[in-house]
Amino acid sequence: MNLIKRLRRQFILLATVAVLIIVIGALGLINTLGYAAMRSHVIDTMTAITQNGGTLPSRIHENDTTSAGWLPIPGANSPADTPEFAYQTRYFSIHLDSENRMTSVNVKNIVAFSEDQAIAFSKTALQSPSATGFMQKNKARYGFMKTEYPDGSKLIVVMDCTRDFADFHTFLSYSIWFGFFCILLYVAIFAFLSNKAIAPFVHNLEAQKRFITNASHELKTPLAIISVNAEAIEMMNGKNDWTEGILKQVRHLSNLINHLILLSKASEMSRLQLKIEPLDVKKLLSAAASEFDLLVKDGGKKLAVSCPEGLKGMSDWKCMNELIHIFLDNAVKYCDKGGTISVSAAGTKKNVTVSVTNDYKEGEGVDYSRFFERFYRNDESHNSEKAGYGIGLSIAGELSSLLQAPLSVSYKDGKITFSITMKAG
Repeated sequence: MNLIKRLRRQFILLATVAVLIIVIGALGLINTLGYAAMRSHVIDTMTAITQNGGTLPSRIHENDTTSAGWLPIPGANSPADTPEFAYQTRYFSIHLDSENRMTSVNVKNIVAFSEDQAIAFSKTALQSPSATGFMQKNKARYGFMKTEYPDGSKLIVVMDCTRDFADFHTFLSYSIWFGFFCILLYVAIFAFLSNKAIAPFVHNLEAQKRFITNASHELKTPLAIISVNAEAIEMMNGKNDWTEGILKQVRHLSNLINHLILLSKASEMSRLQLKIEPLDVKKLLSAAASEFDLLVKDGGKKLAVSCPEGLKGMSDWKCMNELIHIFLDNAVKYCDKGGTISVSAAGTKKNVTVSVTNDYKEGEGVDYSRFFERFYRNDESHNSEKAGYGIGLSIAGELSSLLQAPLSVSYKDGKITFSITMKAG
């Protein structure tokens, strides 16, 4: 069933979107916290160097946590809480006077920079508006910290944090792949279990369709008997208001039954059952419009058909003909008195769009998004002058989905337009 397949796809899609939001949100939060922790570690280390006058304090005694040389970085499991940390950290520092003239350079703890290179690199940090930040040299990443003292002198500390960034990027990469795997696994599991999830809905839908089909067939026989009896009375006693009323209601119920059966079949049809072929669009529109000529004239309205010669569209003749009939039937019912119904077609290299437009002054502010819902009628008063069951446009929606031809409805300048787009032939 097309309806069941669409429901299953939508169910899986919504569930996938939900898990995407959760996974992306969780990974985003974890990696944001990871980056913040990495940045905090780098800044804390540079702060320790700055507070120690441009050199990293070392842990003099392994068990002495109160020593003045102990690096003030929080966390018992911090990498700084090891005797070798001071020897693993690569950095340089430069002292400047109040005129930004260099007074001392310490490059003992780094091999990637000579004194001249360190001075040149520190000038970039000096020009930065931020007191702390990160810079790049070739493939290496460096953090910097500028400190200005009360006398106007400055201390610039530059620390190699390439390994910190590499660790963060590795974690980021693994977390993305892990999240991607989780999403795929979730979708696979959900797709496998989705049939069970929608089973109650499928059962109810199938029960409804069986009821519609069985009830429709059961109603046909008594309606046929009523119709024959009414016609027999007319043959014996002549026509009168009573028999005409009976036959009118019989025709009304017969049309309702036919629409219900068509709606049930439309949702069960497969695209493989269609005969997709090039259609002469002008011939299609003219044939459909000719069947409504009498109804349009009786209602004091006008009908116009406009279509270029030789315009071809790829579709199924029966389904497309039924769609245009539905649009025309709707237009005849709701077109203003003395108004015009226009049937037109226009094509491009890829698509052909068929439109049915009619005058409808009461269309302002109507919720057109609901027009293709089953049994929906905008005329909630159920005015008997506008016969209908709220089924026609829902059938159009089912046929549109089956044909893979998008439907649209719009309202502008007192006119309502229903359009369907098919591929060019």
